[in-house]
Amino acid sequence: MVFVGVHGEWGRIDVTQADLGCGQDRESIYKTKRPAPLTCYECDWRLHLVHKTHGAYDLWFLRHASKAPRCEARAAGEGMAHHLLKLDLAHHARAAGWSAEYEVAAPDGSWRADVMATSPDGSRRVALEAQMASISVTDIDARTTRYSEASVEVCWFTDRKTVPWLDHVPSVRIARPGEGGPVQVTAGAARFEPKWCEDRAVCDLCECEDCGAGVDGPLPCEGHGTWEPAAPFPLERFVAAICTNATRPHRLRVGWGTKGKWRWITRRYFELEEEQLQAHIRKYQIVERLLAVQQRQHKARQAAEQEHLAAIEALLQRQKALAKPAVEFVYHEAGTYPSVAREGSPEFAMGVPVYVRGKPHAVICPVAGRLPALRRRLASLVFFVASERERSRVAAQAAPGQRIEILTTELPAVSPPAVLPQRGQVGLTVRQAVNRMLGLDRM
Repeated sequence: MVFVGVHGEWGRIDVTQADLGCGQDRESIYKTKRPAPLTCYECDWRLHLVHKTHGAYDLWFLRHASKAPRCEARAAGEGMAHHLLKLDLAHHARAAGWSAEYEVAAPDGSWRADVMATSPDGSRRVALEAQMASISVTDIDARTTRYSEASVEVCWFTDRKTVPWLDHVPSVRIARPGEGGPVQVTAGAARFEPKWCEDRAVCDLCECEDCGAGVDGPLPCEGHGTWEPAAPFPLERFVAAICTNATRPHRLRVGWGTKGKWRWITRRYFELEEEQLQAHIRKYQIVERLLAVQQRQHKARQAAEQEHLAAIEALLQRQKALAKPAVEFVYHEAGTYPSVAREGSPEFAMGVPVYVRGKPHAVICPVAGRLPALRRRLASLVFFVASERERSRVAAQAAPGQRIEILTTELPAVSPPAVLPQRGQVGLTVRQAVNRMLGLDRM
């Protein structure tokens, strides 16, 4: 059964329309004594008009005469469910003020629409495709692309329970109520349910540890709204919404289980999703800025730690190098050989104490920053330093009149400190270096 044929005198006719789409009437071609000159637009085989009822439907359609070859027109019109759905789609489009034609083909034959709905001003064409038979995702993607390339919008309709392509192209599932009533759209349309934290400046709903990408402190709410299936509603309302541009196909952009799927939505739901999407973008812009700040701070801390390590190592090298000259200096002054501690001590501003007859006599390379707290206690001791620069630093913090002697000796070159180990790596940390200097690593 097909709806469209070719009349020998009137040209293309549509038997679903009372005037056949050409200003004539059905009676002039229905059961006439002389068969009406009707042929198939695809195979040129003779057609005749058939009238029957099917439930609430008053059906008019064309049937090929006997022994007709199999052609695309017959294949497209097979099946009562397919036939009735095409009737519904065309009827609803016309009720919305649009024109609707059956089996409209591309000039190059690259596509053929079950129902081509066209706006009154001709600015929009929408192919309403009744896809009741099985088809692969690849094939329906390709057919959708061909429509797009021809500037034709498309919506695919099916009554199948399971269709793998429902999420891949603009489409809906329909169902006919068993007790009668209007055909319903049961899947393929969606609504957005927004959800925000009470204080949008601080997100308290996100439990994902990776959302902040390691950023310390609170982050703004990026929205927790979700896409939900629309409740079933009449097919007539859906087709009218397509014609009035009140609903559009949209590839969803948020949601773990819905992102990337095609759904028919309204402008309001698009705006709600857009608001959440922009909040998500702003949040991660903040995350990027905070991470950049934290990275700079980390590098600054690491540089300071490297510098501190280098200073500790240089101090240890100076103290080691000055031990022998200090012994010689004290011997010539005191007439007896002094004893030198193995390492610096907090009691002597991290300098190495030198003892004469068991009593403190001098300090090798005390740390200038530690002297103010020990100034009075160490005022009577001699400080040994390795350079005029070190003498100036120590003198600025020592007691007035403190004796400070520069010992000339060849200092070993200090190697650059190794890169500080990252967490989990084995190596000398700043704390370990300080502990080594204090002798705490041997306790």
